[in-house]
Amino acid sequence: MDYLKKDIKTIKISLLIITSVVVLFVLRLFSFIFIPFFLALFIAMLLFPVLSWFESKKIPNWLGIIIIFIITSLFIWINVEVIRDTSVELLRSKDEIIAETNHKINPIFIKIQHFLGVKSINEAESNLIDFKAFVENNSTKLFSQVSTFITRSFMMLFFLAIFLTGAHLFEDFLNRVTNKDEDSLQIFREIKLSLNGYIKVKFITSILTGIAFTVVALSFGVKFAIFWGFMAFLLNFVQLLGSFFITTILLFFGFVEIQSTGTFLIFGSILVSIQMIFGGILEPILMGKSFQINTITVLLSLAIWGFIFGVVGLVLAIPITVFLKLILERIPATESLARLMGRVSL
Repeated sequence: MDYLKKDIKTIKISLLIITSVVVLFVLRLFSFIFIPFFLALFIAMLLFPVLSWFESKKIPNWLGIIIIFIITSLFIWINVEVIRDTSVELLRSKDEIIAETNHKINPIFIKIQHFLGVKSINEAESNLIDFKAFVENNSTKLFSQVSTFITRSFMMLFFLAIFLTGAHLFEDFLNRVTNKDEDSLQIFREIKLSLNGYIKVKFITSILTGIAFTVVALSFGVKFAIFWGFMAFLLNFVQLLGSFFITTILLFFGFVEIQSTGTFLIFGSILVSIQMIFGGILEPILMGKSFQINTITVLLSLAIWGFIFGVVGLVLAIPITVFLKLILERIPATESLARLMGRVSL
């Protein structure tokens, strides 16, 4: 009997692994549909409380959805305009930026090579890094993504309209499927509220980070301050990597544009402090223990969902992982796995 139980357990684990691989393969194969789908679900979870507030004020559901739809479309349009204007301005001033970059970066590389004794440096070899070629080679690739972005935005708005329209009907549907099982309904409500809370906290900390980055960039005279704030807001949704990436990029531009070394050190210290305060202190306090995921789980989720959905997968990785963790916590057989995903309390 013991051997039979072990065989059954092995079969179950094997089937689970095979099913997981098949699901991930299907998600990657049809990513052009699932990317706008999950993005719409992510935004819908953020907007459900707004829809509930409209209902409490006796505003008709259809009118509330139209208002939300207009605001969402306006937000996307503003984002597109910010990116477009910044891209145009970057192209106009690219020669100036490239010259400043070469002027400040290449002497550092020359000194490093002298120190390491790699090779002798002549004055004619001063341009070690051809930033102009780098910008020109990658700009066309960036602009080629615009049409894909527009298409997915329309698909996302379509899915968002479906989610918001059918939000109040989903619980009725679940009621019929589960034969009015109160435990299942209660688990659904708890997961919905918890995930809602996570997304709201992440949105608040991200927008605070974006505003802070904009103010700091403006204060120190770094170009494209609004764009950097917008990117800080977006990339803050990418756990660990997003904050590191935007801080590094802004530090690079600050290094190129800020002439005084002391001023640059103050600029960099403020940026790092902002990330530590909002990401390292405020966010964990607001989220609580149930949303906290350990670093290994974060990196694995970023790798898996980034591989499946690309850049969008990096944004959706943590919300999806939090959602899975909340489900696993409520199933006795997988409760230990949920604890394994969480952070260890010291």
